Amino acid sequence: MRRLTIILIILALWIGCSAQSLQKASPEKSKKMIEAVGKATAAVKTIQCDFSQVRQSTMLKEKQTSKGQMFYSGQNLKWAYTSPNKYALVVKGDGQVYMQQDGKTKKADGQSGQLFKGIAQIVMNSVTGAALSENGDFTVEMFTQGDKWVAKLTPKQPKLKKMFTSIHLYFNDKHNAVTKVEMKEANGDTTTITFTNLKLNEKIPDTTFN
Repeated sequence: MRRLTIILIILALWIGCSAQSLQKASPEKSKKMIEAVGKATAAVKTIQCDFSQVRQSTMLKEKQTSKGQMFYSGQNLKWAYTSPNKYALVVKGDGQVYMQQDGKTKKADGQSGQLFKGIAQIVMNSVTGAALSENGDFTVEMFTQGDKWVAKLTPKQPKLKKMFTSIHLYFNDKHNAVTKVEMKEANGDTTTITFTNLKLNEKIPDTTFN
């Protein structure tokens, strides 16, 4: 009986802490947080990191997990998958999307190319902090989680509303980089991208995006 009581107390404390772990910031604090993120991310010119992408579909019982590396420099973004399949998607500064596989590069036209371009733009704006702009495509709410900051983005544009209900950005302790992006899609699916081994402002060869 005593053990059960202790377990229940611990469980209650754990549930209480978990429920309170994400605290909504006041409008004044939110403004300061967004300004701090903007200032910190403005100094970030290049990003290299590993990523793990987990997709939870309402149609499938098992989660789909992909891994790879991301490279960002200027307006160029490369999303290089290493498992379970090996290929890369590249968004150039001119907005064109390319697919690289088996040593060949081809332009990604059609709906799939446009879909990736839209998601890539969100990712780019997330890692650079541009997604938090007041004049952007999202309504922004800021939260704290211990020393970390979390931004909840709610789409304002009809086109984005058809794709997402909300997007959560999780920042590192320095608030100069996003470590996780959680995208809740309108169809009920969820895609979570976690970034690790972040390297900021290290030179990335131009050939990376070719």
